[in-house]
This record gives sequence, structure tokens and C-alpha cells, in this order.
Amino acid sequence: MSEAGWTFPERTGRDLLGHEYRLPGEFPARITIAVIAFKQWHQAQVDAWISRLGEAGVPVTPYGRTDLDRLVVEIPVLSGRYQVARRFIDGGMAASIRDPEVLARTITMYGSVDGVCEPLGITSRENVSVRAVRPDGSVVWGVTGEVTEQRVADLLAALTPG
Repeated sequence: MSEAGWTFPERTGRDLLGHEYRLPGEFPARITIAVIAFKQWHQAQVDAWISRLGEAGVPVTPYGRTDLDRLVVEIPVLSGRYQVARRFIDGGMAASIRDPEVLARTITMYGSVDGVCEPLGITSRENVSVRAVRPDGSVVWGVTGEVTEQRVADLLAALTPG
């Protein structure tokens, strides 16, 4: 499912602990698996992806960790019109989550949603999109949709040096 030419756009994101990232260069791993969501009801798909990748041995939080080879993060992408309510929105998410490991892996991005979707080859916002990204922004694997065993196997194969 890898697509040559997909690139993670240069954007600023902030995790729910308040740490700001200049992405993709400051993604916290050599390969960061970004589970990108656009709607609140996507959370079940996000959680399913993260749970399954965690079961497969991929670290699911940067909290308390350094020098990670690979890592899963979740990236809610919100329109820039919500930027003025960021403190309220992010604060509400953080208050309902409370787990620092989850707060550290949730990096919200506000701004042009099209500016995220187009360079990543995301043509539908009806499901989550998953992209495996290097710090230079190049995408080594990607898919849109719910987690399946085949998709996890394909992703893990794409991450295995060979």
C-alpha cells in the first residue's frame, strides 16, 4: 500500500501534555506511524489501530521513552477555524483521557485540512488514514480505513528492512 510521492506536510502540532512539535522533523521515532483522524467518531478506529499495533509490538506512546525506532501516534486534524477554541478542545480531550501515555501520543493539528490530506494522498475523510512517516516527511506505507490483520501485516512488512 506504499505510495511513492506521499509526503507529510510541514506543520506544527501539540500533544495533549502541551509539548509542541514541528512535524514531520520532530516526530519522536525513526518511523512514526500516524493514525490520522478527522471526526470525533473516528476514535474507535484510532483505538483499534493503536491496540492492534501495540499487540504486534509497536510502542504506542513516546511518554518516558527516547531513541525509538518506531512508534504509533494519533493525530486529530481540525480545521483552522477551531484554532481559537484550541485550549478548550485540547483541554476537554486531555481532561477526559488523563492517562499521560495517551496524552503524549495524541498530537493535535489545526489548520488547513486539505493541506494535510493532499500531500498524504488522503482522498476520503470518512475513515482514519494511517501513514508510516520518516522524519524527512517521506511516507513508506499508507492506507485509509479500519484496521485488519492483513493491513497490520502489510505495514509491519513495509517496516522490516529487507
